[in-house]
Amino acid sequence: MDILDAVAPLLRVSQFCNLWQWRLDSGTRPLQRSRWLELYSLTVLCVSVGYLLYGLFDESRTTVDSDNETSNIGHTVDSIQLVGIRVAHIISLLEALWQREAQSRFFAQLREIDRDFASMLHVQVDNDKLRRQLSRQGMWMLAGYAFSQGFIIVAKMISPDNNFPIYWVCYLLPLLVCGLRYFQIYTAVSILHQRLEMLLNLLESLQLRESELQKPYACMCIKEALQMQVAAAACMQRLITARVLYQRLWLLVGLLNRCYGLSMLINLGNDFLAITSNCYWIFLNFRQFAASPYDFLQILGSTLWTTPHLGNVLALALLCERAAYFTTRLALSLHHIRVDLQNDSHNALITQFSLQLLHQRLCFSAAGFFNVDCTLLYTIVGATTTYLIILIQFHMSEISFSIASAGE
Repeated sequence: MDILDAVAPLLRVSQFCNLWQWRLDSGTRPLQRSRWLELYSLTVLCVSVGYLLYGLFDESRTTVDSDNETSNIGHTVDSIQLVGIRVAHIISLLEALWQREAQSRFFAQLREIDRDFASMLHVQVDNDKLRRQLSRQGMWMLAGYAFSQGFIIVAKMISPDNNFPIYWVCYLLPLLVCGLRYFQIYTAVSILHQRLEMLLNLLESLQLRESELQKPYACMCIKEALQMQVAAAACMQRLITARVLYQRLWLLVGLLNRCYGLSMLINLGNDFLAITSNCYWIFLNFRQFAASPYDFLQILGSTLWTTPHLGNVLALALLCERAAYFTTRLALSLHHIRVDLQNDSHNALITQFSLQLLHQRLCFSAAGFFNVDCTLLYTIVGATTTYLIILIQFHMSEISFSIASAGE
């Protein structure tokens, strides 16, 4: 199965959500430019920008609560969270439209790499397995979004606030598009992960045999020497091919960073805002906690609101970390290969491949601002804790000022 066939359902959904501006030919399956999809994406982008600007000046649409305890700072946090998801939505649409040529080149180069695996190494890429894996992951992700957002709207519907359903709808639509953008990034990283794993399996099975001592019979020695020379030449050729394929995969990672780097930056920043704001609302709910079912639902609703954002950060960081770690695994596997000490070309090739792995390390970057790996989790936890403390201090100051004003 071709890679475009494997990801065809995702591309169809992405076309509807303005995150893919190419169409597939039912015959040879090349990517063809679609002016209608580009016009559709540009129209939705302009409408989204206009709606964002309108929402910035319409304060009544961002008010979700009127309790004294959560008056000013709570409304400000909700407004920032709503603006953040809208900005992330607009940036995702803009980047998809702006980097459409790079996305096309990504799949074109990927198909060439798959052909090289088949022609040079006689290894077929199992895109059927990839499609099943992505389908399961997509269903789990969609189920998580549906459960969390469904519980939130049910929990909030029993509250006296009548404006929250409007706020929820305005938040939900951009959230789903941003979630689809995340899944596009997951798919691209999973595709690279599969090819890197195949390359690692090839390197682990590769053995450059040392020359053995000659046997007494001259005919046997000549025959075995010829066989060993042929086997060594085949192994050398496969090692050269593995080196070339790694370089092409490294270039493909750079193209992926170009296609999705800005989306990763803005969406991760928006996830940080959402996690911080919902932690603040959990704090406010605990301050008003009266051990009633309504209070339990509000706390659980704020927790579940954080779940999709936290899940996106965790999944992206872990996937990128696992894919980037293949550089180290390939280097370790390369140094386990037995070399022919009498063949300088073997030693030179392994040395050159080692230097290549040292200098061409896989790195997933958020538009060059920071690397996306597991260290990002510690950064987000530390920043969330810092800003949450600042919000709590502002909240306490607001309450003290209100009490002082009331006393006067």
